[in-house]
This record gives sequence, structure tokens and C-alpha cells, in this order.
Amino acid sequence: MNTKEIALCGGLIALAWAVHRLMRFTEPIAGDLQFGIAISVYCLMPLLIRMSFTESNVVGLATGFALTAATASPFPLANVPAHWAGLVSCKLVADKWRGEDGSLRPAAVSAAVVVATAVSFSAFVLASYYGILSLPELSRGGGAVEAILGRSLTFSAFVAASLLKVGVPTLVSNAILAPVFYSMARTFNSRSEEVQDR
Repeated sequence: MNTKEIALCGGLIALAWAVHRLMRFTEPIAGDLQFGIAISVYCLMPLLIRMSFTESNVVGLATGFALTAATASPFPLANVPAHWAGLVSCKLVADKWRGEDGSLRPAAVSAAVVVATAVSFSAFVLASYYGILSLPELSRGGGAVEAILGRSLTFSAFVAASLLKVGVPTLVSNAILAPVFYSMARTFNSRSEEVQDR
């Protein structure tokens, strides 16, 4: 990646952090439903930039650590494997469907981000549940943590509740928003290049 692409990644990681942090304040409106639209934001990196597999791993880990600092989840460290896996899976899918000019059709963008969301959600649920059991001192207290530690909340019940409250709303919102964000980012990118050329 060149300097401009590294700066773009830094800006998108910061934006994903801000979005992830701000989504905490939607609870009074959405109730128990959570929308992980930060995934659509950080997936812009592999959608806009042709990065190597190694670069996507580094950027994915950086994103995971950044979002760990912004989360309200009961086991914050689950963000690291979840968002790393989400970003890398998005890169792999996007590379398969990328056109000659490097662009992606809206359906391909939506599909890549839906795959990233599904992979991220799966990794997050696994890391959260078993992280709470293995490292309870790193978890944030609450009803879910106490239920997991007390063995009254089984893994399958945790997955089902997480799927209904987080997984499905996040999949749907990202499928809709990802092509919009991608189109806006490409327009912004092309305009900034035009300004630099003048």
C-alpha cells in the first residue's frame, strides 16, 4: 500500500471507531437490537484498496484493536478476532468479484460485506462466550456474563439470542448500507483526486 492508501485506512479505522462508539447511544431507540454498521465502514478498506493478504491481516488486527476500545460488549477482546476475520473475508470475496478497473458492482459490495458480517458475527459469538468462560476477569459484568459463568446460559441459547438481537439486524443493515457507503467513498475519492490534479 502507498502512503495515501495507508492514510485512507487510518481515516476509515477512526471513522469505524467513532461509528462503533456512537452506536451505543441508539439503545434508547432500538432497545435490545444492535446494528454493527461499523463493519460496513471498515469493509470500505478492502473494497476501495487492492491490498495484499498480509496487509489485510495487519489492517484487520488494527481495526479489531481499535473497535475493542469503542465497544460496550460484555467481552471486549472478542472484537479483535471478529473484526480481523470480517475484514480479511471481505478482502477475499471482493478480490473474486472485482472488475478490470478495480471497481465493484453494488450487488458484489453488498455480498462481500454480508459475508464479512456473517464471519465477524460467528467469530465474535465464539470469542465472547468462551472468552467469558476462560478469562472472566477481562469481561464486563452484567446479566449475560453472570448467566454464562453460572452455566444457566448455554452456548446455543447465547448464539440464538445474539443472532436475533445483533446478527440479523446487522446483516440486513449492512446489506443495505454497504453499497451506499461504497458509492459515496468512490465519489469522494475521485473528487479529491481531481482537486489534487489541478
